[in-house]
Amino acid sequence: MKTLSLITSVLLVLTALLSCNAFSISLPNPIQNYVNELKDQIRDNKNYLNVKNIKRDIKFNNGRTLDVYYDKKNTKELKPVYIFIFGGSWYSGSKVKFTKFGSLIEENDYVAVLPNYVLFPQGGFEDMVDDIYQSIQWTFKNIKQYGGDPERVSISAYSAGSHLTALTIFKPLLGYLNKKKILEPLPMLEKVVLLNGPYDFDDYSLIHKFLGKETENSVVENIVKLVFQSKNVSPTDLFKPFADGSLESLGAKKFVLFYTSLDQTVVESSALNLMKQMKRVNPNVDISYVYKEGYEHSTVTRGVRAGSAEEEEVFINLLNL
Repeated sequence: MKTLSLITSVLLVLTALLSCNAFSISLPNPIQNYVNELKDQIRDNKNYLNVKNIKRDIKFNNGRTLDVYYDKKNTKELKPVYIFIFGGSWYSGSKVKFTKFGSLIEENDYVAVLPNYVLFPQGGFEDMVDDIYQSIQWTFKNIKQYGGDPERVSISAYSAGSHLTALTIFKPLLGYLNKKKILEPLPMLEKVVLLNGPYDFDDYSLIHKFLGKETENSVVENIVKLVFQSKNVSPTDLFKPFADGSLESLGAKKFVLFYTSLDQTVVESSALNLMKQMKRVNPNVDISYVYKEGYEHSTVTRGVRAGSAEEEEVFINLLNL
C-alpha cells in the first residue's frame, strides 16, 4: 500500500508540475541533456570541494545541514548576511549544487548561509517551510561567530526556493499553522530578494488562463495541496483574509522581486499578484520589481553556477539594490 501511495503521489505531482510548466518536457535530445546535467554536477562538486572560506555541514533541525561561507581571517568585523534558498521544483537541488552562490556572496563582502531542506517525496511544503524557518532562526542565533551581523540578515531565493521563502516569512507573521503549530514570527529581516518564484498556483488555472476569470482553489492548486500535504500553498492567498492597510510590517525592511521576459516556467502574474496583495495590506511596504529582458527562468542561476561574469553581476546587483 505504501508503494501504491507513493506512485499515486508522484503521478499527481507530475500532473501539477506539468500543468504549471514547472519543467520542460520538450527534450529533443534527452541523452545530451543527461550528459550536460552530469557535467554540471561534476563541476558543482569540484567547486564545492575547492572552497576555502567555508564551514561545511553544520547541523540544524534534527540533522539537516547547512554551510556558512565567510572570511576565516576576519570574523571580528561583522558583515551583513545573506541566506540563499535554492530552487529545483521542490524535488531536486542541494547546497552543493549552488555552492557558487555561496562563494559569490562571500566574495562580495557578505557572510553567506546555504541550507539544505527536505525534498519531495520525503517531505511536503510544511516540512520544507519548517527546515527553512529553522535555518533562519539558526542564522540569527549563531552567525556572529562566523563574522556575520545578526542585525543585518537578508534572504535571497530562486524559483521553488522563492515560493518556500515567502511561505516561511509570511505564515508565522500572519498566524497560519505549520505542522499543526503557529511558529513565532521571525526577527526583522534586512532584505528579501526573490527570483522567478511561483506565488499562487491559481495562476495556472486553465479557466483563468483561457477565459480570464479570477479563480480560487483551481484544480492545479487543489492537486498541489493534496500532493504536498498542506492547506496553505500559495503565499499570495495568505494575505487575502486581511483588510486593506491592516498590517504594519511584512517581516522585512525591503523586498526585491525579480522576473525575466523569457520565463516559460512561471507566469509574470505570480509576482505581480503577490506584490498587489502585499501593497494592499501594507501600503508603505518597500518593494522593488526588477524585470530583465532576454533572460529565461534559470539564466541567472545557470550563469552563476558556471561562473559567468554577466549573471554574477546581475545577481549581486539585486542583492545590493
